[in-house]
Amino acid sequence: MAADYVPGDVVHIPDGPLRGVCAVVRGVDTATSRLRVDALVEGGPHEMSLGFDEVEWA
Repeated sequence: MAADYVPGDVVHIPDGPLRGVCAVVRGVDTATSRLRVDALVEGGPHEMSLGFDEVEWA
């Protein structure tokens, strides 16, 4: 699944505390199955790390 994501992709977080937020992929860590993303959430922009199973294409 890591090959499905590249920096610049826009993803949607469908569940959890950030449900409904879209984010831009900034990095892909295939060793840990994590994406580094930038998202604009309440309070301003935030960089975060998400598991591949926590996002879907926007």
